[in-house]
Amino acid sequence: MRGIGGGLLGRAKKRVGDDLTTDPYLRYILLLAAVLAGFWFWHGIPEFATIDERWRLIDALAAVGTVVDDPGLGAIRPAILAQQPAGATFYVNLLAVLPVAIVALVTGQLGAFVGFNPQLRTAGLWQFRTGTPEWIWTGSLFFARLLTVVLAIGCVYLTYRLGRTMRDRTTGRLAAVLLSLTWGFLIMAHEVSEDIPALFFLLLVFYLALRYIETGDRAVYLAGCIAGGIAIAFKLTAGTSVILLGLAYVLRARRPGVNPRDALLQPRLLVMAVACGAGAIVVGFPEVLAAGPEVLIERVAGGGSRSVGVAAPVAPSWWWLVRGYLNGLGLPLFVGALGGIAAGIGRLRERSIEADATILLLVGLGMYLLVYSRWGYVRLHHLLLTFPLLALLLAAALSRLRGHSQRIMWALVAVLFVTSSAYAGVGDLHYATTPRDEAAEWLDANAPDNATMEVYRSRFRDATFPRDMQINSYRKARMTAGSDPPTRAQWMNNLSTRCPEFIQLTYWDLVHLGTASPIRADSGNQKQVADGYRRGLPPRSPRPKRAEHVRSLLTGQYNYTVAAEFGPQPPMWPQPRTQTSLLDLLKTGVDPWTITYGDDQDFRAEQYTLILNRTGQCGSARNASPRRRAP
Repeated sequence: MRGIGGGLLGRAKKRVGDDLTTDPYLRYILLLAAVLAGFWFWHGIPEFATIDERWRLIDALAAVGTVVDDPGLGAIRPAILAQQPAGATFYVNLLAVLPVAIVALVTGQLGAFVGFNPQLRTAGLWQFRTGTPEWIWTGSLFFARLLTVVLAIGCVYLTYRLGRTMRDRTTGRLAAVLLSLTWGFLIMAHEVSEDIPALFFLLLVFYLALRYIETGDRAVYLAGCIAGGIAIAFKLTAGTSVILLGLAYVLRARRPGVNPRDALLQPRLLVMAVACGAGAIVVGFPEVLAAGPEVLIERVAGGGSRSVGVAAPVAPSWWWLVRGYLNGLGLPLFVGALGGIAAGIGRLRERSIEADATILLLVGLGMYLLVYSRWGYVRLHHLLLTFPLLALLLAAALSRLRGHSQRIMWALVAVLFVTSSAYAGVGDLHYATTPRDEAAEWLDANAPDNATMEVYRSRFRDATFPRDMQINSYRKARMTAGSDPPTRAQWMNNLSTRCPEFIQLTYWDLVHLGTASPIRADSGNQKQVADGYRRGLPPRSPRPKRAEHVRSLLTGQYNYTVAAEFGPQPPMWPQPRTQTSLLDLLKTGVDPWTITYGDDQDFRAEQYTLILNRTGQCGSARNASPRRRAP
């Protein structure tokens, strides 16, 4: 066990140093990964990119607040149980929040964390969002995303080390660059979640398993079991670690010069492996330490299926998988990955460390495809754990091709690098030009001090909420109404009593109008905004009352005009919830921003923002026609 700790860490540090010293290209590859994974990683701060990102970070903030409110060991257990089961992600986010908490302690503002409490999930989030100093939200989210970027760079290095161990330096370099140019990987490097940490430890499992096959070092194998347990604590789908480590145990027995009987009959090693892996899982789930194994059992029992989201098309599993891989890889890299799989299958009969590595990669990939084929809804981030495996298989195939024809090999590499760079580069650049951020900048420049803006979305990621503006929202109205809150329809109908200077409409407000799309607010366009919509409500409008209210705003019944429009106009929902055409499927591999974080969180559609400005008296002006006002 002594070798698992300081000995292995010392060897790992030396290995990294040697690689950086002896391979002149590695530092540039890691720099490429840092630039692409870290480009504009602060997008949206202090707002959140996704629902998961919000709750992952707020769980850590709430834990700090609970302990600050009631210092002592007794507060730790409720602080842990107050969060949603997030496993080891809780530790990572606590680490990210730590610098902010230290600054708050030094400046005497630690009490600001007390507002983050277990009730945030059901009530109070809005007031704490506006009442908590902005630097706490900004700093916490900044450090959490920065830590994700660092782990993403670590994933690229582990991919390099796997490729080098599997075959040679060329394979390692190619695999590392291919992963750095994989758009689906870069997406998750820009978000606080459990995905990148889970990938880091899963790749560590692959590497340690391969090293065990090669050397038979028991300490390396036990370290792999610990890494596998940690990976599972981050993400249950990393449970493939158990299969991979078991396979590595068997593959060691067929290495040249190894006695199969001695390699397979190691009961002490197996017992210690189970203990190390199980121990890592238990420690990795703080909820288990606080409340017992029942929490983990419930999570395992409830985590094995996925249903189709409300805005997602109904399609077979293969469609979801192809769609995710096309968007995550891009069309050229997707085709290349298929070729890498085919080439890898052809090497399985060999007896070499490369063949053993190929078996591990193909089994790992096959396990994930088998699991996902049983789901009804597969998001892009579910496929993240397989992207490095595909990069390694493709890199190994290209490296082998070098022995037959260097010209063809480098021509294929050039095509993949150029097309993937363009695809990932376009996707990355979008982070610097998100419509919602542009809307916030416009409001900062054009809205008067302390102006009031009304929004119909209460989740932070669904709209832009400049902190120097007074915000009207239905959730805020319910919180201040006491025991007899109004219905949403009643609150909307009382717009003339609130009389906000600005109203913000988003994609999720406009979808209630049905399948029509809004008018383009081009300069000089004097057409009525209402002309951009179909007349009358569609037969199955998602929310008829909301549709009526939005239509009233856009047809001038409250004296509001279109002041500014941000983002490409999206197709309106509800769309046919059926499988789309093959052409639509292929488009996801050409435009990197067709999926992004998930179907109900697509930046391309969901970031659309329309700002209305009041230009008349409060009340009803039935015949007024809203016109675009030059900003």
